Amino acid sequence: PYFLLSAESGDATALAANLDSRYLDLRRAGLGLPAFEAGLFAYARGLAHWQSRTRWCSACGSELSLEWAGHRARCTNPACAIEHFPRTDPAIIVIVTWRDACLLGRQASWPAGRYSTLAGFVEPGETLEDAVRREVFEEAGVRVVDCDYHSSQPWPFPSSLMLGFTARADDPSIAVGDEIDEAHWFEVDEFVADLEAGRLGLPPPLSVSYRLIEHWLRQAGGLELGELKSPATWA
Repeated sequence: PYFLLSAESGDATALAANLDSRYLDLRRAGLGLPAFEAGLFAYARGLAHWQSRTRWCSACGSELSLEWAGHRARCTNPACAIEHFPRTDPAIIVIVTWRDACLLGRQASWPAGRYSTLAGFVEPGETLEDAVRREVFEEAGVRVVDCDYHSSQPWPFPSSLMLGFTARADDPSIAVGDEIDEAHWFEVDEFVADLEAGRLGLPPPLSVSYRLIEHWLRQAGGLELGELKSPATWA
């Protein structure tokens, strides 16, 4: 069995010092963890966040009591007694292609050269495919077709589930909206040259964004992303 102990950052730092170790945020530590351990810590982090933020009943305001080893909370008001469960917010993330090029975007706050696939939360009553079409159009002004599911990844910052898709652009014209700073079509040759020269920073290999880019590069260029010379990634 595995056990979770929540601690404030100051307490965790002191504990790490007593153990002659170093305290790292999960975003950074996860980059060096095996997939199973990274998933385990993501699970623990998401559960701890939900427990710390879910103290009172949203229906009547009474205090909640944890049950099922912290996996469920019940309202202590006998007249209410509603059960509360950990929340997961679905979000799509997509690699959009036009012929052999892929569409990547960047936030204004990111360092120069950092790019990633486009992503956004699913709205109420929306299908995942509609969310892909809406988000890509809102962020880059590109209309897409042929949305296909690829893979997923938990993202407990604080409680998201990233659902990865591939999609094809109906037209390559870009009109960047208010949500991102830049969107750019990368041809295979440009992508490889920028990556190997250190001009392009990608998400870490454990991320679904990296896997989507990896999928595109394999399909469009017959290349393996992990075999390129010193690919740069960011936390």
